[in-house]
Amino acid sequence: MRTVILLIFFPLLVPSLRATNYYVDSQAGNDSAAGTSLTTAWKTLARVSNAQFQPGDSILLRRGAIWREQLTLHSSGAQGSPIILDAYGDGQPPIISGADAISSSAWTSCTDCGPNVWKSSVAGEPHVVIFDGQKGIHQNNATSLQANLNWTWSSGSLYIYSGQNPLASYSKTGIEAGARMSGIDLTGLAFIVVRNIEIEGANAIAYAAGSGIWAIAKGLKGPVPHDITISQVTVENCAGDGIHLENAPRSSVTSSLIAHNDNAGIVFYGSIGAFAFDAGEISNNEVHHNHFTGINIIGCPRGTSCRSQTYPDGVFVTNLKISGNRVHDNGAGIYLHQANKSYVGNNVVYANTDPSRKGEGYCVGLSGSSDNIVEKNECYQARFAAIEASIDIGKPASGSSNNLIRYNVIHDDGTHGLFTNYGPSANNQFSYNLVYNHPNGSCFQANFIGHKFFNNTCYNNRYGIHFYVSKSTPQTGNISVKNNLIINSREQHVLIDDGATLPDDFQNNQYFPDDPSKFKFEHKQGSFPSWQAATGQDSKSFVADPAFAAANPASPADFSLTAKSPAVGKGTDLGPDFAECLSSQAAWPNAVKLTKQSNSWDIGAFQHTH
Repeated sequence: MRTVILLIFFPLLVPSLRATNYYVDSQAGNDSAAGTSLTTAWKTLARVSNAQFQPGDSILLRRGAIWREQLTLHSSGAQGSPIILDAYGDGQPPIISGADAISSSAWTSCTDCGPNVWKSSVAGEPHVVIFDGQKGIHQNNATSLQANLNWTWSSGSLYIYSGQNPLASYSKTGIEAGARMSGIDLTGLAFIVVRNIEIEGANAIAYAAGSGIWAIAKGLKGPVPHDITISQVTVENCAGDGIHLENAPRSSVTSSLIAHNDNAGIVFYGSIGAFAFDAGEISNNEVHHNHFTGINIIGCPRGTSCRSQTYPDGVFVTNLKISGNRVHDNGAGIYLHQANKSYVGNNVVYANTDPSRKGEGYCVGLSGSSDNIVEKNECYQARFAAIEASIDIGKPASGSSNNLIRYNVIHDDGTHGLFTNYGPSANNQFSYNLVYNHPNGSCFQANFIGHKFFNNTCYNNRYGIHFYVSKSTPQTGNISVKNNLIINSREQHVLIDDGATLPDDFQNNQYFPDDPSKFKFEHKQGSFPSWQAATGQDSKSFVADPAFAAANPASPADFSLTAKSPAVGKGTDLGPDFAECLSSQAAWPNAVKLTKQSNSWDIGAFQHTH
């Protein structure tokens, strides 16, 4: 078994002996004051942006206050003495807004635009408009404005739809139009801590120079950001990404809310070959309703251009830890592009079905990403497959190989539960996964070579195991299928497409039920005995009701085995690397208990109850 060692080093938050606290109060502050006490607080973020700070200094924004400015820091901390941006006082977190409020008196009825259309002068083009805290829906022109929250902009005027004067329709926080690229810009900085701040309305579109929180290198020669620690922040309603950290090793985003952004929620991007994005953490965040991907990890594919440079060998992000997140209602859940030796575990990822920005809809997607561990996640209601291992767009493409995908609960997705797609993605291991309720797809659909499918429980899928070929991947075979429960497949338990060679090793699998169409292979379909006789596979496998804990299982605990199950003790010993199985008491995402197989191995993902 491969072990991914995550060497993640983060700054110790030990303040410098000479650290200074600077206070900022948008209501009662004074930029001419010292800023070093509650009674001498500064007023604006411009004053902060123009200041130089020392390692260990803290910049404290008053709770309950709002700034319609961009904060651009120019000072780095040091290891053990970061510069800290935080909140003080009582009440709601301070807000940094990239949007400007539009005066209610500025609205006039647009008589030649159609009914209920209002306009106001807005000089710069907004990419986001917010109505009483809710992000609006952009339309192409004023005549297309047909419902509340609809907006468009043209030639210095903002047009919105409202059934009455906007002053009456949006009386809470009013209407705001995006005006600044970012909320917080940390370009080229190191050892920075940001916490307890709310950022909204950043106007930069995806991959432009900004996002809610933005940190990139200062050019191809640096300096690069690194050791940036972001926690307990809220980033909402931005026109591009929520948080975008680029070439920023040893950085983290934890315990934060990232929602309703027009592109990705959290982006870690390795775009410059000279600077390795190695080590980082994204943990315990709520990431939802971002139009593209919730958590997007990106390198640079081989032979393609990133930030105006082409890298023949590509650029890969490595040694990330992505754990404990809830990622839902995005265009895709968690996606690793050119990311190796990383860990994706204990996340709940569901209902990622938004097609508006062409998000690929997976729970966890691996594209050109190898040697990763994906475990103990609960994945459901993905638009397409739950967990996919595929190639990137490199020239030549990199595959997703040697990944260990285990202990996941996967159910009710649009197509497949587990999916490998395109060579050269090879030698992936899928073990102790529970995959159920995929009426339009397979428990495990795979092509190319060398995959292992061990001790999984498949229930109520269209196909149990499906091996296929395509024009891009004409070779499929040498796949091992052992100790799996494949139950209640709606069409075939095993489907081997024409052109795919039979896998070398089907052993100790249990199927149920059987009929003359449950196995399709070599241009024909047949029953389990005919499959055995024609192929020589599954000689130690059998057909029997698994006797799950529940007759009609609907949740993970229902799929554990009773002591009387025919699957008990009928598996083959796969060695110590695969000996840890799911306990019948396992609960996702935070109590996924494991136990050792007995001397006689059980079939399926769970060990039986004694």
